[in-house]
Amino acid sequence: MAIPLFGYRKIEAVACILMVVGGVAGLFLALTGKGELFAEAIWGHAWPTWSHLSPLWLILQSLGVTVGGIGAWRSKSFLLTAVGVASSLVVKTSVGMVSFLPGVFMLWLILQRPRSFSVFLPRWKGPGPPPPGAWR
Repeated sequence: MAIPLFGYRKIEAVACILMVVGGVAGLFLALTGKGELFAEAIWGHAWPTWSHLSPLWLILQSLGVTVGGIGAWRSKSFLLTAVGVASSLVVKTSVGMVSFLPGVFMLWLILQRPRSFSVFLPRWKGPGPPPPGAWR
């Protein structure tokens, strides 16, 4: 029996959608410049001065989160998924605050089923053609 791709189960599809929504919300915060106000509302005090980043970095981070959610949707690219999860776990930025929980949720689901990505499936290394089945 073949292993279903990541995104096949409903909870994995919800995690992918949450990652995309978190990335789009982070992109909105980065483009409008309201990230510091959002961070002050979350933490309850003024945002530290060392956290002032160029909007370019925030836009790149939010695009990484969005692309990671899309890449995980049908297990097309584990690299995109890993970049999306890693960029969502950077909590020091306003984009990271928005996308942290969806990123942790996605990481938890990936760690439960790592073989749902084709890069972790076994490869045929024996002599001759591979036997019929899920070998690639």
